[in-house]
Amino acid sequence: MVADAKTSRPGTEKVDVTHATVTFDPLSAMPVALAADTDELDARKLRILSAIVTEFVAKGEPVSSKSVVDVAKLDVSAATVRSAMAELEERGYITQPHTSAGRIPTDRGYRRFVDELKANTTVDAPQRELVEELLGSAQDVEDLLARTSSVLSQLTRLVSLVIAPAFDATQLRLIELVPLHGQLVLLLLVSDAGQVEKRVVELPEGTSSAACERLRVRLAETLVGRNLSLVPQMLAAMVDDAPSELRAALAVLADATKSGIGADAAHHVFVGGQASLAGDETFEREHLSSVLQLLEERATLAKLLNDVTVDDATGVRIGGENTVEDLRAASVIAQRYELLSAGALGVLGPTRMDYGHALSTVRVVSEQLQATLQTLSTR
Repeated sequence: MVADAKTSRPGTEKVDVTHATVTFDPLSAMPVALAADTDELDARKLRILSAIVTEFVAKGEPVSSKSVVDVAKLDVSAATVRSAMAELEERGYITQPHTSAGRIPTDRGYRRFVDELKANTTVDAPQRELVEELLGSAQDVEDLLARTSSVLSQLTRLVSLVIAPAFDATQLRLIELVPLHGQLVLLLLVSDAGQVEKRVVELPEGTSSAACERLRVRLAETLVGRNLSLVPQMLAAMVDDAPSELRAALAVLADATKSGIGADAAHHVFVGGQASLAGDETFEREHLSSVLQLLEERATLAKLLNDVTVDDATGVRIGGENTVEDLRAASVIAQRYELLSAGALGVLGPTRMDYGHALSTVRVVSEQLQATLQTLSTR
């Protein structure tokens, strides 16, 4: 059972995506054009390979020639299919795991399957509308990225990975000091990419409303338009030059922002759906342990997504194609998004995953994330 997706921020609504569906028929969407693999395969062999991948992903059992005939709806005998399967095995697309007559895909087989279907993955209207509703109502960038992680993991039943845009490429658009009660104020910082940072700060005893307003004006004049990641050190530098009556209050504000703003920005990764791995028997125990440990290494995950998303196309790394040793039994599908700085999102799971579903979901979520980011940046 998959729990309702929730953002990590208090006050946001519960997100339920458990009833969304994707309609995709890989057997009817097999173009002949090749991508990375230049080995010639005729239409029948491509259809047979597609049937083997589809059946193995669905059932996790070696696929027999009779099953291929049924699944691919081929008007040929099982013997003819066996002959084609033998050629596919010789070329490295499928393999026989034991003495049974069935075959399973190799990494090369998955790669060819993915390359053939990449341009033909689509999502149905209800799922697209659902993603638009859930992401489009996000209140700020952090809320949006948390929602994106939840939506991705629940729609695909895979681990979701979302890299936040780097702070070092954004500028401060707005800074406010909002009085709460007593000496408490809310320090609010908003970047031109829609990122929001909030700090509740207790100003020194005796700080008047007039002093608070002078602080707000001084902060805006000095910091707006500056690089967001530089705000903490610039605030600290302002303390010594400030009028004596503002110095103590500025020191408190500087102290409140010295950590958390732009910290480790390049490795700010939202991870969701780890629990889905616990009940997944696709990974062997040692592989599962390695993957779970890797999910704690944010810098490695950030580099992984950046490596997979070398351009604007949806990137896919399958099994042994992964440069990270611990992911040799896994696949990663990822997509870049960009506003003022680049980020990336994707899913991670076993090589035996529903690639058509995952590709289409990553694409539609990425499109909506991009659209919502642009909306947030103009508020």
